This record gives sequence, C-alpha cells and structure tokens, in this order.
Amino acid sequence: MNRDEEKLLCPNCLDIELANRDVVEDKIERDRQLLRDENLVQLLDDYDKDHLLLYLIERLNIISHNFYENRRLKMREFAYINYLIKIVYTADESQFGDDQLNRGDDPDDIIDTLLSTQSELLTALNHVEDQFRLCLEYPVPMDGGKFLFSDYDLRDSEYRYCFQRCLRSLIGGREEDVDLFDKTHNEIRSFEKPSSDEIDTLEDFGNTFYGFILSMLFVASADSIVGDIYTTSMPDHVSVFDLTELLDRIGSQFANEEGELVLQDSTLAMTNEDGLAQAGENTFGDDWDEVREYVVVGEDNLDAHPFLFEVEVTDVYYQQPGRPPKTRELTRFIYPRWYAQLLRFQMFPLLQNGDEDSGHEILNTVATWRGIEFEENLYEYLTGRGFECYHGAEIPGEDSSEIDLLVVNDDKDELWFVECKYLMPELLMNTAEGIEALNGKFDHKVFNIEADGYEGAPTGLPFPEKVDLWLGLDPSDRFTALDEHGEEVEHEFGSDWQDLSARKLVVSNLVPSYIEKDSVEFRTDMELLEMVEEEDSVFTVKH
Repeated sequence: MNRDEEKLLCPNCLDIELANRDVVEDKIERDRQLLRDENLVQLLDDYDKDHLLLYLIERLNIISHNFYENRRLKMREFAYINYLIKIVYTADESQFGDDQLNRGDDPDDIIDTLLSTQSELLTALNHVEDQFRLCLEYPVPMDGGKFLFSDYDLRDSEYRYCFQRCLRSLIGGREEDVDLFDKTHNEIRSFEKPSSDEIDTLEDFGNTFYGFILSMLFVASADSIVGDIYTTSMPDHVSVFDLTELLDRIGSQFANEEGELVLQDSTLAMTNEDGLAQAGENTFGDDWDEVREYVVVGEDNLDAHPFLFEVEVTDVYYQQPGRPPKTRELTRFIYPRWYAQLLRFQMFPLLQNGDEDSGHEILNTVATWRGIEFEENLYEYLTGRGFECYHGAEIPGEDSSEIDLLVVNDDKDELWFVECKYLMPELLMNTAEGIEALNGKFDHKVFNIEADGYEGAPTGLPFPEKVDLWLGLDPSDRFTALDEHGEEVEHEFGSDWQDLSARKLVVSNLVPSYIEKDSVEFRTDMELLEMVEEEDSVFTVKH
C-alpha cells in the first residue's frame, strides 16, 4: 500500500524487491523469543501479584462501564488485558514485589507499555508472518536492529487493508470515523427489531443486538491471542438468558435496603463460595458444578470464559494494638459487573442453546432478514439523495437477471449495477486464514466460485454475467422493478443509458481483500455513503 498516493501497488509488476522470506521468518522467531510471557512479566516484578490481578480486572470493568456511558469501547484494553491477567495468574508469587500501580482513568504507564507490546509488536510480527505486511529491502540493507521492524521498509498489503476496512465498517475504527459510522447506521443499517424491553426469545435477543454482537465477534476473533481468551465453549444447554440470570443473581447480592443494585460505577464486587454457589445453583440447578468450570477464571482454570475471577485475599481476623495482625487467606470471586454483562454479547454466537437454534444459526437467520432490509434501506438512501434508482430490477423472460439496485448517476455519467450483501465476519479476521475465508464467501456469493465452508454448488449467473445481460439491452427494452409497496412495475431501458459508463458494485457491511475483481468493485455501505456525500476514499490498484 502506498498511503501517500492512496494506491495498492503490485511489487512484482513494479519490480520492487521483497526481503528473503526465509530470513524474515528466522527474525520473526527470534523476536517472538524476546516477547515471551516470562520476559513480559519481568516488567511487573516490582508489583504485588494480588494487587495486579485486581487492578487489571478493574481496568476491564472501567472500560466496560465507560462503554455503557458513552458507547465507545477501548478495544485494545478489552482485547488484551485478559492476556496479561493470564500471565500474572501463572507467574510464581516469588517473582513479584510489594508496589502498587496508580489507579486512574487511564492505564498505568507500565500496563500501557505491555498492552502496546501485545497489540502492536506481537500483532505486527503476526502480520509480517501472514503477509499482512510486506518487508521491502532498503536501498542500503539494514540489519542488527533489536526487532525486524528496524531492518525493513514495512508496507501494508491488501490483507491488512481489508481488515482495516472491515474494522472501520463494523466498529467505527478511528475517532475521525465515528460520525460517518453513526450516520451509516442511521441511514442504511436502521433495521426493524424489538426494543431491549421487548425481548422474549433468543431470536429477539440476536435481532435487537445483532450489530453490537457482530462488533464483539470481530474484536474477539481479531487474532490468535485474543481468540484463545474469548472463544471458550459452554455446555450445550446454556443460553444467553441463563448467563443473564446468573449475573443478575450475583448482582442482587449487592443491593441496598430498597433493593436497588449498588454496583452503578466500575467498582468491583466480591462474593464468597456460598454466594457464588447460591446464584449458580438457583440458575442451573444440578448442572452448576459443570457450568462453574466454564465461567470462573482461576489459577488452575485459565481457559474459562472470564465472567468471574477467583482470587486469594488476605483477611485480618484479629488485631491487637501494638501487635502484628493475625491474618488468613480466603478464596473470593471477583464480579466485574459491567464487563461480565458485555461478555454476554460476545458469547452469544458460541452458545448452542440446548434444543433451540444455536447462536450462530440465529445470527445467520437475522443476517438473512437484514439482507432484505439492507437493500431497501440502500434504495431509500440513494433515492433520497436524488439518484434515479430501481430496486429489484429484472429483465422479463431472462432467468437470473435480477439486479438488486440499478442506479443512474447523472453527475458522473455512470450507470451503477449494485449487488447488496449483508454478511457475518469470519473467525480470526486478523489472520490470512480469516481473510481468505472471507474472500471465499464473496467468491461464492458474487462469482459462483465453489469455496470451502459452503455446501452445494452456487446457483444462478455470476454477477458480471448478469450485468452483461443488461448491457445487451436496447433503448426502450422493458424491465421490471419493485415500487415502494413491493409490487412489480414496468420501466424502459433509458435511451441514453448505453452512453453511460457502467460500474459493477458490490455493497456490503464487509469487503474481501480484493478491491476489484472481474471489473466488479467492492465497497462497504459506509464507503458508499462517503463516496456519495464526500469522495471515494478506497484505494485504487496499480499493476
């Protein structure tokens, strides 16, 4: 990627020299050794272990509480703090000191450094390994840096660009994208759904919170480090309603005399074994012992989903003036209320829900529902912007000729043929495997190319061939399109349309790594809105 020229360049076509792959992989392995867990924990050896655990858990609760307050989630902390918690849990007590970190609105400098190490250095190494970033040789070869990043001119590839475009579409990405992200949701992704107090079924839950669930799914599958933390399975019978009931029962232990929950800020709650067992058994009955292993993280149970955290606390049970206190170690369970509530949405796609449809199946069903509304919303948006637009345009007597949106753009002398897709992200989107799976999904749905993970052969004509049928029409040839009531209405192929420049566009909430393929361009709905109201921000490709 050449960001200055806003282009994607082919290194082979332009004779750009890439670094030797074997040498690069050797350096990746060398750098991974420098960033091993045991080396990272040395940065924390001045601090008290128990305090560190509580500090990190509190950070998760702080950012989650802030999300409920302002709808903005600090993705770096949400994604990687649990990895630090695991490192601290597994490190020996003797490796730590007695100091305590500074609590505040922002993470302590040492924690910020460790988060940067994970989210930037380790992710960068993974990206180089997966060719999200390419290593170009400098004119004068460099070597001997502490990390490979100083040895090469690193350039983003189309894989990383794809990930960033999808991230921007699903989460909002950078601060400067927030207004456009919100506008896209209001204009194009405003779907019919139950309100939060009208949720009666799992389908209602998936429908109401679909967009946020997808955002959480995207973050939780960002890379292998994060995925290992957030992809814990649950017993097949557990549903999101069960998890909600469990958390509500734990929360009810922290109510005032009026029955109002006191955990209204980011303060951590702490319960004992009896309190936890009471909430668990009242929710799951005889299945509680089984479920408990999946929802309580502890030193001996690091693979549980991090709804609760088991810690040892020092209890002063006898204090005599002038004498050292008598203490004992007690097992307690930390309940970070806001963070645990947030995890329900992240967990939803992984739940099997007993005899009902799984979370993943429910989301696929909702995606199908929304795909229809997505077309309609795009049609209404473009019509509202003054475009001559036809929804569900079809040539009579021609099988498989339907075009989701046929758009006349007089200002640009263009005729747009638009295919609309509303999709779920793949797992591990921040890896080559995830991007290639997403490419396979688009290959299957747009070009009728058989891809792994899709049963059955593709049906109908590939999108480019559909467009060719339309470009073969003569002026005054008839076609049908849907009116605002969903009824078919006849129209004529415009007499001047053959003089317009045809553009084949696939508009979706996600995009593949290829910007253009077989003359088909790929845009997110957010990028389309930007293209219509401002300018096209998507990079061009130069061979």
